[in-house]
Amino acid sequence: MYDVEMAKRSPASDTPPPTHESSDPLAAVISLLRPQTVLPKVISGAGQWSVRYPAHNEPGFCIMLEGTCFLDVDGVDGVQLEEGDFVLLPSTPGFTMSSAQGLKPRLITAADGNELRHGTPTGRPTMRQLGGYFLVDRANASLLEKFLPVMILIRRDDPGAVRLRRLVELIADEAATRRTGRALILERLVEVLLVEALRLRPAEAAGRETGLLAGLADPDLARALRKMHADVAHRWTVAELGRVAGMSRAVFAERFARTVGMPPMEYLLEWRIAIAKDVLLRENTPLAELAERIGYQSASAFSVAFSRHAGCSPSGFARSMRA
Repeated sequence: MYDVEMAKRSPASDTPPPTHESSDPLAAVISLLRPQTVLPKVISGAGQWSVRYPAHNEPGFCIMLEGTCFLDVDGVDGVQLEEGDFVLLPSTPGFTMSSAQGLKPRLITAADGNELRHGTPTGRPTMRQLGGYFLVDRANASLLEKFLPVMILIRRDDPGAVRLRRLVELIADEAATRRTGRALILERLVEVLLVEALRLRPAEAAGRETGLLAGLADPDLARALRKMHADVAHRWTVAELGRVAGMSRAVFAERFARTVGMPPMEYLLEWRIAIAKDVLLRENTPLAELAERIGYQSASAFSVAFSRHAGCSPSGFARSMRA
């Protein structure tokens, strides 16, 4: 992984808007985020080294090409990475990488070039990884922190690890060229990489975390989540969602909040507002029509809910994002 400040920010993609009504919550979230790649970078190290990267809130990834290193991400337990391991940080917090634990880290700043070297500057490296960052649509970047775990780790022996490595290699190869259609291909590859990483995450990890992935790993809660996403305009109640999940209202509400990290109606509100932000930014849909599309009885009711959640009116949000 490398400092995102060295990359040039690109404007929002002109890709057609996603279909918001989808029974696949994971695909719907990724589509709404519209991920785009930032040029990947090779990071290598030799000797004794420790580096500290500040938080920057862009999703980051790395795959270990050879050797080992230690990764300590703020908010989660430290891990040792080995060749073939893949890491995804959906909303990158501060983290430290090192050749050994207990070393004093050096703060990393912006770096140019295709490779970043840590430790001894000459000689054969003992660790190499390919890392990079994604740019996501700024209207809904907060979904990463609200819906996904802090870190996703897929070991080299986990199912799908080889597929992830191939995807990262394709991204690196395409990013290094200026072929026709490069931007579109990179966007599609990044979307596939994110979906693959999220769905291939080891099942046992869901039991230790909260968020959308943990909810989808629970077959009963997954039924309710898919229903919500498939018909976001429906006037859902906790009791009705509980019936979909096959449990009482109280049991469903407690289990959903504990597993997903927020109450069912709060989750539904988050998703409705996310859709509204996307529409406000990209379409000229009348407010009353947008309100009806996401489950509000009137434009005024929608405006009140949006303002409470976003801190500004729908029109104010659209103006600020287009400025």
